[in-house]
Amino acid sequence: MSFPIIGVVLAASLSVIAFAHLLPAVIALSVGQPGQAVIFLMTGLLTAFIAGALAFSVRGQGHRPSAAERILALSTIWLVTPAFAAIAFVGIDPEVLYMDAYFDAVSALTTTGAVATNPSFASIEEAAPLTIWRATLQWIGGYASVMTAMLVLAQLGLAGLSLRRAPIPPGMTSGPFGRYWPAMLALGVAYGGITLMGLVGLLISGMPLVPAIALSFSAVATGGLMPESSFALAAIGPFPALVICLLLIAGATNFLRHAGMTRRTIASYLDDPEVRYLLLGIAAGGIVLATVIALFSGGGLSVLDAMMWMASLLSTSVVPVTEEGFRQIPLLVALAVVFVGGSTMSTAGGLKLMRISLLIKQGSREISRLSHPHGIVHTEFGGRPFSIPIMRGVWAMFVMMLVAAVLTTLGLTLYGVSFEMAIAASIAALSNAGPVLGFAPDAAGNVLGLDMMQAYAAMAPGAKLVLAIAMIAGRIEVLAAAAVLAALRTTDSA
Repeated sequence: MSFPIIGVVLAASLSVIAFAHLLPAVIALSVGQPGQAVIFLMTGLLTAFIAGALAFSVRGQGHRPSAAERILALSTIWLVTPAFAAIAFVGIDPEVLYMDAYFDAVSALTTTGAVATNPSFASIEEAAPLTIWRATLQWIGGYASVMTAMLVLAQLGLAGLSLRRAPIPPGMTSGPFGRYWPAMLALGVAYGGITLMGLVGLLISGMPLVPAIALSFSAVATGGLMPESSFALAAIGPFPALVICLLLIAGATNFLRHAGMTRRTIASYLDDPEVRYLLLGIAAGGIVLATVIALFSGGGLSVLDAMMWMASLLSTSVVPVTEEGFRQIPLLVALAVVFVGGSTMSTAGGLKLMRISLLIKQGSREISRLSHPHGIVHTEFGGRPFSIPIMRGVWAMFVMMLVAAVLTTLGLTLYGVSFEMAIAASIAALSNAGPVLGFAPDAAGNVLGLDMMQAYAAMAPGAKLVLAIAMIAGRIEVLAAAAVLAALRTTDSA
């Protein structure tokens, strides 16, 4: 196997991370923290030097990558890039263990939203650069997640993604990314435009600049970043809460439609089955959730709050709506919703709405065959018929998610994590929905709630490594090694 493509894409990703250090450096200078600005600039220069050296070493060695090389390059990016993004965390607080910093960097880049490092800052201004750094990493990770799905996984038709694959428009044929540049640019414009609209909306609502940047970056990436430990949507006012919810829905929607790579009108959005499922899940799911809680637990979760919780859970962001919601919504319900996740080609994690729909349609088809064994049952998704090989891939992905959850849970229990918390943490990592751990009970039986970050911080370094691997596996569609083996058996490298 030839490895130049791995060096090329890794150099490109490290270049992006190096450039991204500028934003927290500027924020640090603006809030009177020149020491932190120097740290971000120095770590950015170090990362840029490594990226440049790597690019120079593979210069002129480019070739058309095989499917196996694409998947291997993809896995390498998600494993190695956080190692450089973590340096700034240690630079800001030298007492932070590098494993904790790597955990936070993986969590941010995979848009998981779990936090293990919590330095004690004397003021909001002192904490601002690190908050922006987390948000920037989440924003970059959200864009990279959609690119991963669009340019690699969908092109390989992994687990039903061929049904959502859009043709890559023609472009340049030279260079490491060749004909992908127009698609990358169109996606970047849509992604940045939605983020900018959200930022403007939050600033109009009166929110200060730093939390507005952090929340807009995190919401469109469905990253679950909270500017402060006591943050909840219900406490910031109805208009900014609405803006964040709209960003979560946009982030959980197929970005190919946002970018105009498929027909883009208001009506065409509703023609997309996953958009309908997402909106139905938020509206009907919120009503059902509020009703069930009122009937069986005597809770007072309003229908509006329940809908906002469903948007937060389905997008796998799990931004807290109300602190009481962690105690009112059952753990299994929260885990089931984030396990389903949002749309394909979105920044949301989880199994994805398309695959759940295919599983239900296949089950319905098998039931129909029981009553009409020789009948022909036509089934399709979004106007495209799906075949048995596609369903085998979807079933394989479903089983792999369950197996990965079991293995991750066992790994966490070996490091002393309680069983219920281990289950919640494993689903949270694989679905890239870190704050869902807040629905789990602690050792005393009390729901963690907004203290879920302290629970992550208290885990052993080995447990954090297990979760970091699970986050990466969830972001690259579970078990990159299995994807590499599948790609090695594929002869089509187009």
